[in-house]
Amino acid sequence: MSRRLSRFPETHERHLVENESIEPETMAPIVPDIGVVQDPPIGRRKGEAAGAAAVAKHAKAELESITGLDADHVSAVVREPDGWHVTVDLVELRRIPAATDVLAAYEAVLGPTGILLSYRRVRRYFRDQMIEET
Repeated sequence: MSRRLSRFPETHERHLVENESIEPETMAPIVPDIGVVQDPPIGRRKGEAAGAAAVAKHAKAELESITGLDADHVSAVVREPDGWHVTVDLVELRRIPAATDVLAAYEAVLGPTGILLSYRRVRRYFRDQMIEET
């Protein structure tokens, strides 16, 4: 006796047969090339601007989650036409004394809704290292 394997659970097939189509309002919005997005990650709603503090907090949490490192601080938040550029300093190596910890500055690029598009490490340094920036 052969058994037909279904791609969808039985309840989904039954729904499609009974209704013949899925109503558009029951589907999640789709963002091109990114996937299904239920709600914007930084709490932004249609017509509402996201503040730099919310973006910084979100970028910090995203980088901690992806890298597994502890965030020390956010050193820059810049609004660009393509989204947000956030620099977060993460602790790569803890040492005793803490002044000799190895930190790294990571630049994250977030889209207008707060979705992390990319990140990269831009420099490494010791916590007590003084660097003159121009």
